[in-house]
Amino acid sequence: MWDADDVRERVRVMAEADPECRSFSARRHRWRLAPPVPESVVARYEREHRFELPASYRSFITTVSSGGAGPAYGLYEFGNTSWLDWQEDLDLLSVPFPHDGPFCPSPERSVCAEHAPGEEDFSPCWFTGSLVVAEIGCGSFYRLVATGPDRGQVWTDDLGCGDALSPGPDFREWYERWLYRSR
Repeated sequence: MWDADDVRERVRVMAEADPECRSFSARRHRWRLAPPVPESVVARYEREHRFELPASYRSFITTVSSGGAGPAYGLYEFGNTSWLDWQEDLDLLSVPFPHDGPFCPSPERSVCAEHAPGEEDFSPCWFTGSLVVAEIGCGSFYRLVATGPDRGQVWTDDLGCGDALSPGPDFREWYERWLYRSR
């Protein structure tokens, strides 16, 4: 479980230290936390798409915040229009995430490649079982693995920049790294 009061207090302290939202991470979320989403809404969403959200993320959105202040440009608000815009095919959430290590569809074009990927470079099958939880910027995102062996991990999706899809920590650790980075 999350300590909602602690998260809110920490975000308040960060907002107080950056009242004009000059830090990269605050430019979009402006240090705001959206209200939590009701348990019934999450349960209905999971039933409709035939999967269960990872426990750390599910607990966060139902007890702390459904989106807002967080890593990069902040967390997309669960279920709102912009959050849904970044999800490929929601029916693919029940299909296990296919990767168990860094993935680059064209290894010769990885890491600082001079190739800007086009639509033909992406396939929804690369992202099954995952959903976008935050935008890093410049075509990069954070993806939460929702189904499969790496369930609960937040992966960095730099495929839009010609780099890799790379594994990361559990959602809780990922968020807390951001939250307590200056402590």
